[in-house]
Amino acid sequence: MQMVKKGIGGFFLLVIFLILFSPKQEIYYLLEKRLEKDGIVISNEKFSDTLFGLTISDADIFVKGINMAKVKSLKLNIFFLYNQLSIESIETDKGIHKMAPKSIDNITATLSILKPYKVGVDAVGSFGSTSGGYYIGKNKLFFRLKEKKDISSFRKFLKKDKEGLFYEKFFR
Repeated sequence: MQMVKKGIGGFFLLVIFLILFSPKQEIYYLLEKRLEKDGIVISNEKFSDTLFGLTISDADIFVKGINMAKVKSLKLNIFFLYNQLSIESIETDKGIHKMAPKSIDNITATLSILKPYKVGVDAVGSFGSTSGGYYIGKNKLFFRLKEKKDISSFRKFLKKDKEGLFYEKFFR
């Protein structure tokens, strides 16, 4: 019995050390390299390590060479069993205001061991609030507008059902 307790204690200690001493910037660079394959480039960012993650501030986001947005703060917390990405204060470029929200106050994306099939996303911005996520097995992006404000710029991309407005996109 004593051996089992030591084994379990050692396992939890290993997990804690992995979380604390994982190369967080390298994980970010891996993500950035993956996004670059899709034409998404994040530049001018400033890094700071936190105990459980990484904080990035003042980043510019380019999609296929076009400046799309400026992000004030991006916080990535890596717990391996529960990972969270929080993005605050996104201002979109004036050139895309006709098809995207002008600003997004907060986006929170979570990946949990309890729902390994879904990256849950909640967002609040000039459009109101929405929740949904990316369903990994189905390659499906789904968002439902809970509270709508100024959606005129992207209303044409939304569908309607008995529960309200939603956005749905399948990827190959």
